[in-house]
Amino acid sequence: MGILGIPNRTENWKTAEYFAPFFESALARARLVNYLLGPSAETHKIILEPIRIELFWEGMRDYDYEQPKEKKVSNEKLACHYQCLFPDLREKVEQFSKQCPELEGKFEKLRQKNYMITNKNLENFCDNLRNTEIDIVLETQDHLFIGEAKDVSTFGADSSYVLVHQLIRQYVTARILLKLTQPDRNHPDDFIVPFLVVDAGKMDKVKNTEQVKFMCKQGWLKKENILSWDKIVLLG
Repeated sequence: MGILGIPNRTENWKTAEYFAPFFESALARARLVNYLLGPSAETHKIILEPIRIELFWEGMRDYDYEQPKEKKVSNEKLACHYQCLFPDLREKVEQFSKQCPELEGKFEKLRQKNYMITNKNLENFCDNLRNTEIDIVLETQDHLFIGEAKDVSTFGADSSYVLVHQLIRQYVTARILLKLTQPDRNHPDDFIVPFLVVDAGKMDKVKNTEQVKFMCKQGWLKKENILSWDKIVLLG
């Protein structure tokens, strides 16, 4: 029972509780990483190498904060990375919505500014990136794992943002951060590994949501990497 007899229903509290063992145990982190990589995992290699973990990570904000004044990341630079990495993201979102009639009326109808950078919305776009939080992040030498935890709330889709959909926004942010922090490295398509943690009873519903289907369609998210909270307990 929570404070004053009130159960704490926030996802942040549940995420912190369930992932606490992973901070103490390198083996638990290795089990989770191996599970997310599936058949491609090289178990012994991953266990031997360091696996870092953070919760509630605002990487873009914190990266920019650490830069000296003369090296602060300009809005124009963020926009340039986005346009190079995701030149046709808006078109892909629009096409996906048309190709999936079962999602009619569910996938957020795009406004003119969504996923398109203009002089008028540049600051809004950069605010989207700098304020993007990722619930669970793990890093190995060869992969960056970005996890979103859900219990009660649904996946966000705020049409006032340039980057409307929460899961897509997190993936875009992670890709741009890789370019900023490791500009000379050629990252393979599977370097970033998104995953979700949801209630077991909502697994099928989650797999049928528009954002999840889009992420899977792009090859960014594997359905096998939609985990239940019970699975996290077993891996920890």
